[in-house]
Amino acid sequence: MATIITDSKRNVSLNTAARRQASLSECLTQATLTQARLNLAKRSPDKKSATLPHSGSSTSLLSERATRPLPPPPDRLSYVDKPWFHNITREQAIALITEQGTYGNSQDGYFLLRPSTTNVNSPLALVLWCRDRVYNIPVRKRSDNRYALGSVKVNETSFSSVEEIVTCYMKEELVLYTGGVQTGSTKLTGTPLK
Repeated sequence: MATIITDSKRNVSLNTAARRQASLSECLTQATLTQARLNLAKRSPDKKSATLPHSGSSTSLLSERATRPLPPPPDRLSYVDKPWFHNITREQAIALITEQGTYGNSQDGYFLLRPSTTNVNSPLALVLWCRDRVYNIPVRKRSDNRYALGSVKVNETSFSSVEEIVTCYMKEELVLYTGGVQTGSTKLTGTPLK
């Protein structure tokens, strides 16, 4: 029976050591996270990567670091390289869209997106040909960081990205209004070459 007591004392001793080891690891992890937060707070805004503690290392976590790229900023202009985005003025956009109608192949839904300079909350404008006329529709950025077309409406359709707007209206009809009166509807069909 003495050996059983000795073995159980040894097991208790091992369990206590394991708990101490786990507690020590938890303290090190908390200290590492605190240090990482402090480093991120002190980091200059022009750095292009975040430094994080290297996980799974048995050596000092504070001295070894793994680097990974930062995620893109929320307002990343992912649409700039799309064929339908043109970095041109309103007048140039109207001329480009109207041009397709002057060659006898006017096509409802011919469109492009361009930067807008008139309103900070509307960073883009959708320039669209429908029923022998050009529409300039503001692409508005809402306070919830989603995008919507035109003026604010109750229960309006909103989108998580500009690309989502284009994809949606290539499949579904976009209803057009002038002065609150419906003046047409079309799907987005083609876009001028850059």
